[in-house]
Amino acid sequence: MPIDIDYRNRIVSNNNVVREPDAKSHRDYIVVTVMASVFLLGLFAYGWQHYRWYQYGYRIEAAQKKKEQLSEVGRQLLLERASLRSPQRIDSMARRDLGMVVPAPGQLVTLRADAPLTIPVPQPPQPVPPQEASADAVQPQPAALASKR
Repeated sequence: MPIDIDYRNRIVSNNNVVREPDAKSHRDYIVVTVMASVFLLGLFAYGWQHYRWYQYGYRIEAAQKKKEQLSEVGRQLLLERASLRSPQRIDSMARRDLGMVVPAPGQLVTLRADAPLTIPVPQPPQPVPPQEASADAVQPQPAALASKR
């Protein structure tokens, strides 16, 4: 005859049960944790390197654009300098704005490094032939410009 035991009314308490420490499972836990940490560290290092790679690419691209812009500005400045140094432009501005005229013969003095330190004596102006007089009448004279100012 079987014995009937009723377990429904019995209260079981496992509070007093002490589990033995298992050294092998503790060691396995540490190994798995270290391996996961190394994997994540490698993954983060790769991600950081990849991020920096893109950042340097953007910086290089910006520097190349800046270099192209500056070289274009340099070319424009060279053209502007060439146009500002044009002898025809300087001559026309000197005549128009400053009232300068072509020097008469004898007014032009050329100095050289081996020339003696003397003051040249001015030569008297030579009479102007009639056909050259009409050409000089077109050019404004300094006294005429002074009255306009």
